[in-house]
Amino acid sequence: MKKNIVLLILSLFLGLTAYSQSNNTSSEYSYEVGKPYEVIDGKRKFFVHNDKMVAIKMRRSSVYVQQFNTNSLEETIRKEYKEDYFLPKNYHPEKMLQFNDKIYFFYSSWSDETQHDRLFYNTIDINTCEIDKNSVKVLDIEGELGGSFFTTMHIMGLQISKGMKFDFLTSQDDGKLLIQYRKKPEVKRDVKSYDIIGVNVFNTNDMSLDWSKEYKMPYTERRMDLLDFAVDNEGKGYILTKVFGDDSNDDKKKKRDENANYHIELFRLLKGETNIAKTKIELDKIFINGISLFETSNNQIYCAGYYNKGLLKGSFISKKHNKDSADGVVIFKLSKDGEILKSVTHEIPLDVINLYISKRAKKRNNKKENDEGAELQNMVLRDFVIHNNGSVTLIGEQFYVVRHHSQYTGTYYSYHYENILAAKVNADGSLAWFKKIPKKQEGNYSQGGMSYTYLTTPNDLFLLFLDNVKNMDLPEDKYPYKHTDGKGGYLTSYKINFDSGNMSKSSVFDTRNLTDEFVAEKFNTNRVIKTSDTSFIVEFYKKRKEDVLVKIGLK
Repeated sequence: MKKNIVLLILSLFLGLTAYSQSNNTSSEYSYEVGKPYEVIDGKRKFFVHNDKMVAIKMRRSSVYVQQFNTNSLEETIRKEYKEDYFLPKNYHPEKMLQFNDKIYFFYSSWSDETQHDRLFYNTIDINTCEIDKNSVKVLDIEGELGGSFFTTMHIMGLQISKGMKFDFLTSQDDGKLLIQYRKKPEVKRDVKSYDIIGVNVFNTNDMSLDWSKEYKMPYTERRMDLLDFAVDNEGKGYILTKVFGDDSNDDKKKKRDENANYHIELFRLLKGETNIAKTKIELDKIFINGISLFETSNNQIYCAGYYNKGLLKGSFISKKHNKDSADGVVIFKLSKDGEILKSVTHEIPLDVINLYISKRAKKRNNKKENDEGAELQNMVLRDFVIHNNGSVTLIGEQFYVVRHHSQYTGTYYSYHYENILAAKVNADGSLAWFKKIPKKQEGNYSQGGMSYTYLTTPNDLFLLFLDNVKNMDLPEDKYPYKHTDGKGGYLTSYKINFDSGNMSKSSVFDTRNLTDEFVAEKFNTNRVIKTSDTSFIVEFYKKRKEDVLVKIGLK
């Protein structure tokens, strides 16, 4: 999951020349449309530095570097590089990261001669769009590596890997970079195999190595699940783990147990120290559903996520524990020495759970509250807003995948991105507020233009997503109408005041009625680029083999 805030969403339409507002635009937003430019298809990644935005686009055997002015929205530089200009034939892209005015293009490459996995980078200058063809070797590791932790997903019980071998994490101040890898196990049986994790910390000002060490995990693969990694501003590494009480790898020893068959441990990885320093975090009759690790501005380590009570839900015959459900949020605060400073849980109020569902569903929830407890299903924690005073706002949404089978088309999947849940917890651990934001997005091609993005000002949180127009005046006792990905819709904004929790709703504009000049197509969430805390740019396809930029900002 993403620690640093800002991902995805929407689907907009545009105009051909720059203008700032239309009749159907909320008074809180303005937008500008830039001059169209020749399209480049393929995978893409965007970066921003001062008034320059750079797009790296990979198509076939070429790498394109485009530069745009974020004020005029015009393309100012376009360069094409053949892959063999700076990349070997057997390269595998791992990550692109920006530090100041340089972009680092990391790639891995296996050596048949030495039987080593290696990691390299090339730099791209944001000001000139020049790629330095001289690759820099970062790591040279004996033996074969396993898959990356963050790019290995589990969908419908299947493990899906994107082929990456390294994980990249930056500190809160961007001064440190942690590159982590996992060696391919020599023993296939997970009850006897111990993961070996390589931790390498670099200084991002010159990419010099601060420290490096391989750690043998203290528990077998069967006894331990890795949950998250982090690096702090001082270069200390952290691993958050789930440690089971036996070799079953089950959350419960027995179906009706109310205590988890595991606890959480925080591993601290320190420069110059041989052993792993461990802090055990006990769970008092709660089960963790997703938890993340991050450093706050007041020099503390937070573990935050959702929890459920592990109760069996459903009919008498088919009662089961839904691991993806959420009864509330949980936060553990720790010092960098591993001392647990505070542990808090906050249950989601029933009146929040009951928002934007039918009256019949509310009655069922009211009955459950007195029996097995009402909860939100399929919750995934997405983002954090870390405030300067030590408080934190957690943002998540309901997400699930449904498998379908047809005699004509075979097996296919539908992807569902539904209600958003936002919660703020004060620095002293007390609850500030919970807010439920209704939406129901469905598509057949992974994320596409679904989910949400957000902006923050010192006082407010803005959540934006593409929605069905019928939801503009949705009553609290109705389910939201479905928005189908790729069909256009209303760019909708919810504004939440951080202090009071007061929430208001507005429509930014109708994507199908933004301009008479043309219609935007092929929107994807990887085309949303945050340019400041109050503005973002979206790249759209406008047909006739042209793309165009739209800049949307808070007034």
